[in-house]
Amino acid sequence: MFKIYWTDVANQPCSADEPQLTAALAIVKARRDAGHTFVTMVAEDPQHVGKPGVDAVEGGKTPDGQDYEWSKTGRAGKPRRHDKVVVKKDH
Repeated sequence: MFKIYWTDVANQPCSADEPQLTAALAIVKARRDAGHTFVTMVAEDPQHVGKPGVDAVEGGKTPDGQDYEWSKTGRAGKPRRHDKVVVKKDH
């Protein structure tokens, strides 16, 4: 289920429900094109399984056995072993 919210020309909050993503996106576009403000869409995807992102890392592995090496401290600084490095050379 997707919920679309917007403010009408009288600054009154309005909403609509739509079960299909493509139809919900069309409603959002139509509201924006019509000049409505504060147009937004939220969803609770009933087909989603589990929590977003990795919800458990044990022994450096994700629940499906993949290596998990991400760390906030490691995102800045020198490239890691498997990072792709693009070098731009002046001619």
